[in-house]
Amino acid sequence: MKKFIVFCIALLMIGIGTTQTVNTADAAFSKDEAVRERFALKRERLAEVVSKKIAHVENSIKTKLKEQEAKKVQKQKEEAEKKEAATKAEEEKVASQAAAQEAANEQAVGSGQATAQQPVEQAQPPLAPETVEEPEAVSGASANGRERGQQNREWGRQLGDPNLTPEERQGIIQEKKNYNRNNHR
Repeated sequence: MKKFIVFCIALLMIGIGTTQTVNTADAAFSKDEAVRERFALKRERLAEVVSKKIAHVENSIKTKLKEQEAKKVQKQKEEAEKKEAATKAEEEKVASQAAAQEAANEQAVGSGQATAQQPVEQAQPPLAPETVEEPEAVSGASANGRERGQQNREWGRQLGDPNLTPEERQGIIQEKKNYNRNNHR
């Protein structure tokens, strides 16, 4: 009988063990399924977050591009306005110079002076007055340099005359080149 009780207990234990194993397998299967479901939810959430971030970045890039384009258009408008203002100022300057020239010519005609001797300026910028201060003691080299500079300025004034013929102009240029070649020291 002892053997029978031991045998029954053994069978009972084996039966309990197999049912626990089946329960453990079911529990493991349901646990894996729960983990898969959680991962699926996390993937969905991650996909939503990523799509939102991508949309946000695309929108910010679009707004920055629009701002840059607006700035570029604004700069172009400002540059066009500056050019237009400079053109108007130049036109006004030329018009005022022409009016002053005409007024001077009318005064000259009214006072009986000969206008043929006065050269007509064609919108040339006025030459700056030359103020050269000479030092008290000069070396021969600096005196030669001043002399060359004075001679070149004189040729510049001659070349500025609008009434020069091309042959006269070429002659002055050639004379200047020869002078500067021979007096370069």
